[in-house]
Amino acid sequence: MGELTPWLRLILRRKHRLTAGGLLMLATLLSGIGLLALSGWFITATALAGALLAAGYAMTLDVYVPGAGIRFFALTRTVSRYFERLYNHDTVLRLLADIRVMVFAAMARQPYRQQAKRKSADWLSRLTGDINALDNLYLQWLAPSAVVLLAFSLITLVLASVQWQLLYALLPLALIPPLLFVLFKICRKATADSQEGLSVLRSAALDTLSGQAELMAARHWQAHTDTLVTHSHELQELRSRVDRNISLGQSITTLLVQLSAFLVLVGGLSIWQSGGLSGPLVALFTLAVMALGEGLAMLPQAYGQLGATLVAAKRLNEDRPLATAATAITCNDSSLFRDQTLMAEGLSLRIEATPLLRPLSFRLAPGERLAVLGPSGSGKSTLADLVAGLLPDYEGTLNTLPGHALPSQPRWAASISYLPQQSWLFADTVRANLLLARSEADDEALWQVLHAVALDKVIRRLPQGLDSFIGEQGQYLSGGEGRRLALARALLRPASLLILDEPFTGVDESTRALVTERMAPYLESKTCLFLGHARSHLPNTDHQLSLG
Repeated sequence: MGELTPWLRLILRRKHRLTAGGLLMLATLLSGIGLLALSGWFITATALAGALLAAGYAMTLDVYVPGAGIRFFALTRTVSRYFERLYNHDTVLRLLADIRVMVFAAMARQPYRQQAKRKSADWLSRLTGDINALDNLYLQWLAPSAVVLLAFSLITLVLASVQWQLLYALLPLALIPPLLFVLFKICRKATADSQEGLSVLRSAALDTLSGQAELMAARHWQAHTDTLVTHSHELQELRSRVDRNISLGQSITTLLVQLSAFLVLVGGLSIWQSGGLSGPLVALFTLAVMALGEGLAMLPQAYGQLGATLVAAKRLNEDRPLATAATAITCNDSSLFRDQTLMAEGLSLRIEATPLLRPLSFRLAPGERLAVLGPSGSGKSTLADLVAGLLPDYEGTLNTLPGHALPSQPRWAASISYLPQQSWLFADTVRANLLLARSEADDEALWQVLHAVALDKVIRRLPQGLDSFIGEQGQYLSGGEGRRLALARALLRPASLLILDEPFTGVDESTRALVTERMAPYLESKTCLFLGHARSHLPNTDHQLSLG
């Protein structure tokens, strides 16, 4: 259960919302108990009064107070249930947003090589399936357990104050906590395997779909789909097993509640015969215990699925120390390369025995521009990643003079704007994609940078201008337009070192010349590192370095 500690600590930051939601849940349960118990008392009292009157006895019964109480409980139960659902689901969405932002931020801080090892399906599982599994923590596990415990304690106190001899009738309810613990132990492995299996199945499905053309060409499509179906059936069998155990747990819980209510009824009637308790109160206590079953019925599902929550929390904990993610160092100073020289000496990189970048040395003074030229595979993109601080395991020296700043330092990252060879555009609006570079930029700044990359006329023709949706990876734009939008984002970022890796991929010659001219103001006073196949494909530079 230690896997949940950091996540419980995180959600308890919203303790005021959790308390309010828990009180609404408690009000709903108590209103339900009050409604059923008081209705039972009223019906029993009315029946006894009618029988006594028929027998010729004088009898009075106040119907207004209990009638008003019944209407009160009915109204409060409806209102509290409505607001409890509305408020608690809003709280859960806020909690999931907190968790998702923290996890995404922590995963984004991982070393580039560690990020590259993960498949997209694994990232998806972390940010959706694993985080959604933590939904059980508050709404289905923590809050219901606390609410039922409070309601049970209240019923016990009332029963003890009125007729303590009936306390033995609540003993069957004392068996429910051990039952829930046993249910958790039985279902833990199956739910954990189900959570892991879902991640594996999602990854396999995405791999199969992404390679559909190749698999069909090689006539392996049927074999892969058969494997997916097999895994799906295995996963369904695990879930069915868990559902059966949960259903059994719910049945036993209901049986224990009914047994406790039966004992209250039998014991109450025995005390009634001796004159120690009125008949309507016997019905009240019996139905109050039965109504408690509404809250208890939620617990088997929560404890049966707790194993999936634990394995999800464990998987998320493996990605990073939570404390580091919560207290990450940020840096707003982007002026590092405005007054310091970028220096590389004997800079190289190899993975195992394969050299990705052969040793090279250069110095890039503030405000200078360096063109790195070479054919594909010569190491240009590797060099760009090294300077951007994405590949920490390099050989040689990479720092600044005279300050000796290193790529691992926050100020280094804050001072760099990087356009990699493969740029990413998010499934959002033009505005949202640009504001990633500078969140405070106004419309004028956005239109100016779009003009610089000769994209302003294209965006103005879109139905909603800057607020037009561009689709996943900018699919509603052409390849060259998407590349220029990514270039505009790199130019917009306030950084003193600009790294552009083949910035004009997919851009025709006339547009390239126009963009080169217009982007000149954005290059002023910046240190620039441009990488490409030919110097004619890059903006003007002061120096040139050839690779390969």
